[in-house]
Amino acid sequence: MLGFIVSGHGCFASGITAALELIMGKQENYVAVDFPEGDTKTEIEAHMHEAIAQLSGCEEIVIFCDLLSGSPFNTAVMEAMNDERISVIYGTNLGMLMESVFKRNIGMDGKEVAELAIEAGKEGVGQFKKPEDDDDDFD
Repeated sequence: MLGFIVSGHGCFASGITAALELIMGKQENYVAVDFPEGDTKTEIEAHMHEAIAQLSGCEEIVIFCDLLSGSPFNTAVMEAMNDERISVIYGTNLGMLMESVFKRNIGMDGKEVAELAIEAGKEGVGQFKKPEDDDDDFD
């Protein structure tokens, strides 16, 4: 089984999880770890360790973080250095998280899910451009 942890600054993890569950329903083997204002490095480390313990039955764990080099990311990396089951992804957005849940649910392993999550994240970023007005009927 593949477990997911989502973490980020403030209420990023619980917020993106609420959006995910609204669209895809409640997820099993999934833990959100927030890092609210006022929490210390020690507290995020303890919460991350607890989340990993909740997924102790999982053969692999992917940790999705909001930002490169933030405290949630740094904490996840330290856990990954000590636990070969863990992969860490940063720059998490809702599209990539949804794609990852879907891929996990069809049986893909953690390494495949991590690679596809990054692709989905990149594809999910863009800018809407208003179509050019080609109407010349005002002559």
